[in-house]
Amino acid sequence: MRHALLRTGANDPPLTSRVLGVFYLSGALLVVLSVLLPHPAGANLVGLLAIAGTAVVVGSASVMWAKHARMWTVQTVLAAGTGLICLCVYFAGVAAGIYSAMFVWVVLVAASFFSGRALTAHVAWILLSWGLTLAMVEEPSGFSGVTRWALGGLVLAVAAAVMSEIVVGRRATEAELRTEAEERERLQRELEHLAHHDPLTGLANRRLFEAELARELARAKRRDTPLCLVALDLDEFKEYNDEHGHVAGDRLLQLTASAWADGLRAADLIARFGGDEFVALLPDCPAAEAELVARRLSHGIPLGCTCSTGIASWDGRESAEELIARADRAMYEAKKKVIATNVRRTRPKMRATETLDADTRAI
Repeated sequence: MRHALLRTGANDPPLTSRVLGVFYLSGALLVVLSVLLPHPAGANLVGLLAIAGTAVVVGSASVMWAKHARMWTVQTVLAAGTGLICLCVYFAGVAAGIYSAMFVWVVLVAASFFSGRALTAHVAWILLSWGLTLAMVEEPSGFSGVTRWALGGLVLAVAAAVMSEIVVGRRATEAELRTEAEERERLQRELEHLAHHDPLTGLANRRLFEAELARELARAKRRDTPLCLVALDLDEFKEYNDEHGHVAGDRLLQLTASAWADGLRAADLIARFGGDEFVALLPDCPAAEAELVARRLSHGIPLGCTCSTGIASWDGRESAEELIARADRAMYEAKKKVIATNVRRTRPKMRATETLDADTRAI
């Protein structure tokens, strides 16, 4: 079963057709040379040359139209090649000769490209057609036709079996190497993902966020476009963990992260900085729109929880670290109000907005 799967997966009709074309053209050359060089006196030269011409036509067509080949067409062409070899033996007029050696080519092609069942069928076709041919030609001195057929069949069968094992072994090795390479690529992708994403929520981590922020700051400076950060922190998350357990807390973080990611534009990026603290990067977004985004995210928290948010709009000069710090300060100002007023998590509730400076807001 394993051998059959390996063979079936390796079928390549265009390549097989090209290989057959080369063998056909080589066979035609061999027949022409046998006619030009000393040959049996009773050989039918017209018949041999006709076979050579047929081989040239079929071989050329196999090479030229290889991309259109199908497995049934190459199977037919190979079987026809066996017939042409038998005709060469017949027109040579003697059982002994060079033409029978071309049966090895048929075995090589069948063992290399076809299934085990197809290989067996081609070997059986060789033995049947060759046996009938030997029965019709003159017997030279030495081995009888039966002996020649039996020994020749044994040689072909052994060649087919050995070649088959070599091909299947090679394909098995290639399959194992491909599997190993695919597994390495998968592991590499997983490592790269883990290196840049939070394992709990699947959001970007701080490393990826900072890299994207640097790129977006450079783009905003180059194009003179606005850019805002929104820092978000769940309210009373420690109390939620204490009351419901860490598993429930992790689930809340996952649901919140998914809701926030779905609520942003494709160009935006939200990252988990650690614990219950998140930061959203909003490129090409003015402060007024960033405030709307922050309110939408605040309303999108599941399980009736609330969050504190801080918005910082880039002033065109400050560094990425300064911008992040300003958004954090705005968020912590909002958090202080939550602590001071002891707001409970009974339903999603927006905090009052306080302007800290021209480009920073706490919600």
